[in-house]
Amino acid sequence: MNKVGVKVTLVSGRTLMQGKTMEKGKTSQEYFEAVSYCEIDATTLKALGIEAGDPIQIETQLGTVVVRSKLNKNLTPGIAFIPCGPYFNALIGSYTGQTGMPIYKNIEATIFPAPEEKIPTIDEITGDK
Repeated sequence: MNKVGVKVTLVSGRTLMQGKTMEKGKTSQEYFEAVSYCEIDATTLKALGIEAGDPIQIETQLGTVVVRSKLNKNLTPGIAFIPCGPYFNALIGSYTGQTGMPIYKNIEATIFPAPEEKIPTIDEITGDK
């Protein structure tokens, strides 16, 4: 099967909901919902042939993960955003350039529709189960 995806520049950052739900616990359903998505624009949704909320697979040179798609009307086509957390961490390496912080911006990625895929739990992402 030939996979056709959309190339994007992936960025991450803290969100209010991610920080708020982290206080409930990183294994809570609320935290899972706050970090297991990728915001993309309407052009990217259309190019992928999916609706907002559908599962997508994101691949970088260092990893791959399945999350749900989320429409962000303010994003420029070619940019995708995932909140900081275990799903984003699955896509980046540990290289810090001697700064102590991994790279959270300007990451080359490809997004694919993943209609048959399940979004893994946080325990599955972190290897705790």
